[in-house]
Amino acid sequence: MNINFEYYKVFYVIAKNKNITKAANELNISQPAISRMLKTMEEQLNTKLFIRKTKGVILTNEGKELYRLIADNIDNIMKSEISFSKIINNKTLKIAGNKTYINYLIANNKLDNIFDSDLSINIIDANNFDLLNSQLSNNLIDFAFISEPNNYKFNDELVFKTLNEFHLVYASKKTDDKSIVIFNNKKFIDLSKIYLQSKNISADKFIQVDDYDSIYPLISNGYANGFLIKEYINSYLENNEYSKINISDDLSTIKIGIIYNVNNELKIKKYFNI
Repeated sequence: MNINFEYYKVFYVIAKNKNITKAANELNISQPAISRMLKTMEEQLNTKLFIRKTKGVILTNEGKELYRLIADNIDNIMKSEISFSKIINNKTLKIAGNKTYINYLIANNKLDNIFDSDLSINIIDANNFDLLNSQLSNNLIDFAFISEPNNYKFNDELVFKTLNEFHLVYASKKTDDKSIVIFNNKKFIDLSKIYLQSKNISADKFIQVDDYDSIYPLISNGYANGFLIKEYINSYLENNEYSKINISDDLSTIKIGIIYNVNNELKIKKYFNI
């Protein structure tokens, strides 16, 4: 038996609505056309599926059995079609993530395909993994740019893929103990504390900043020592020979990338070579 799938969908919607006219409206198909499709299906199955009544239709015993067998599957497929259509036709990208990472990816031409597209783009700054987990899982945002989540468990339907990497270094203008400035990001904080302990470096106080761009001025002006992204400060050092900042060897390689719901895989592949 090789019955057109659309016939099963028509049967399901008629049975759900108990009315051919309502089914035709839901499927955006003319009533005569939907009646012909039902008639063809009944002929191919060699059985009557509905009994026509004045105000609608009711399932025959055979129709009830067929509905029981296919209803859940057809419903899931129709919902998937709706979701897929939204993904394909959506003209706005909702992006979240760490502003520093986003700026770094922009500078390294990793987001060219997005900004060259005809989409409207909404970017929000977000550092809270719990919030991102919820937003991505519920499709409130399309994707986010974060550092590799080694110590955090995102929901199983979320996927992380690396786009680029950078290196963390310790920067100091003076050798005496003083304030330490740290980017308010769990990965940065953990790596920073490990380094300070390994070098027996103590501090009068810690300064945590939410904006990475605040770190370099604090260090270069002698207010604190701290931790910088090596790739970010190269241009500073090249253009400011009087800064005299001591830079450590690389402390760690930090992978930054994109995290998204697997349901958005098609959209991700459209804009990223991953």
